[in-house]
Amino acid sequence: MLKKIGLLLFLGIGFLFAQAKIFQLGNTIQFVSRISNIEDAEITAYMPLYHKLFAVGGNSSITVIDLMVVEKPRIIEKRKLSGKASSVTVFDDLVAVSLISEPHTQNGQVNLYRYNDSLILLKSYSVCPEPDMLTFTPNGAALLVACEGSPSDDGKIDPEGAVALIEISEEEKPVSILKFDHLDSIALIKNGVRKTGPSSFFQNLEPEYITVDPSSKIAWVCLQENNAIGVIDLKLKKITNVFGLGALDHSILGQGLDFKKDQQIMIENAPILGLRQPDGIAVFSENGKHYILTANEGASRDYSYYSDETDILSLFQKGLLNPDIFNSSWLTALQKHTFSVMEPCSNGPCNHVYAFGSRSMSVFDGKTGHLLFDSGDQIEKAVVQVAPSFFNWNSKKEKNKIDARSEDKGPQPETVTIGEFNGRKLAFLGLERMTGIIVWDLKNPEKPAIIDYYLDPKDRGPEGILFISAQKSPFSRVPLLIVGYEYSQSIVIYSIQ
Repeated sequence: MLKKIGLLLFLGIGFLFAQAKIFQLGNTIQFVSRISNIEDAEITAYMPLYHKLFAVGGNSSITVIDLMVVEKPRIIEKRKLSGKASSVTVFDDLVAVSLISEPHTQNGQVNLYRYNDSLILLKSYSVCPEPDMLTFTPNGAALLVACEGSPSDDGKIDPEGAVALIEISEEEKPVSILKFDHLDSIALIKNGVRKTGPSSFFQNLEPEYITVDPSSKIAWVCLQENNAIGVIDLKLKKITNVFGLGALDHSILGQGLDFKKDQQIMIENAPILGLRQPDGIAVFSENGKHYILTANEGASRDYSYYSDETDILSLFQKGLLNPDIFNSSWLTALQKHTFSVMEPCSNGPCNHVYAFGSRSMSVFDGKTGHLLFDSGDQIEKAVVQVAPSFFNWNSKKEKNKIDARSEDKGPQPETVTIGEFNGRKLAFLGLERMTGIIVWDLKNPEKPAIIDYYLDPKDRGPEGILFISAQKSPFSRVPLLIVGYEYSQSIVIYSIQ
């Protein structure tokens, strides 16, 4: 059996329901104000020109919030939309919203508005199916839309995933649909791009989230279920490459996890490889090098007609696991986990199983796709240090049951954004199920350091994180962090110190 490491902390029943308070590691994040009971509480975008915040939450609406007085944000408009709003982005006085059609396998839509006291619709663009996220390029010349293209409920319709490029000033053909089908699928699979399901390889690719280089020349799109990132050349209007993101080896010191739901905190090694499968990604450039940060949430494909989920006993009974490693102790310890369906390993039965998500943040070279950093078990250890009474709880259910998510993605990193303050680059990572925000110092991009973790259990399930620089801030030129909490339906504004 692999050697166990980490710490053990037994918590009594009375401690499990400790009174909620704010937990914090450092002092980078400071609470300013909160908007409670707001339906559109997932993704936000800020317009410095008018000090307005635009928010969507997967509903057929967009909410406009006035931030002239940051301590007292005020909802001033709620606009009904013709589809489910999945994302919103702003440039100058323009606001763009992505809308998912019904059924979602049909082409989605992007509405472009101009804001001046109210939203004025300028244009509607038809894009690819199921737009999940959109963003303006930093120069404002174009919009990029990640179209997930997931299959219908019965699997009979499965659109190819794609990226829509909308050129704002183009009149005749403003929309280009960038696909992956010119790439070599065999080579991509060999390089770690994950393909599961009965559909074709290119139907399997599902774009999730886009980040763009400050020069507006190159972009990266996350393919979460495929455990990969695609590279987009914006001048060529072409996806030029896709690189796999690999897995975190939880059997290595410093890369452990708490995999037992037993009301104890035990971070230890295990014969598990965590597929990174990020949701949110972000980029920054330094000395001519692009650094891609990934929030490694994890995602399976689980449909009525197909699932890539399985359990350890099924894998063992099929002879896919090395019995010298997976003895009765491990089979018992991991029997309630969900793992990925695996092909036989090249050199015989496997010495590991694949889990969905690695519970970590990674840094990749944007040009080569090489892994430069992975946080390993640092996130779970930070949670132990700051808020042990809420360790791996399931904030979606609003019940403080410690260890509830240790068998399933743990703290579950969801999204990441980058901000600059006083010459320092910081990364802000949201933990979906654990909830709260981890702050990383990016002074050494290949070895980020955790400097803060902020948790208020009242605000649950961070979905979108927006950084507003000091230059654009309405709050006495103090940078702000705005977080949309999906589960608690709250939007919280923090200052960055």
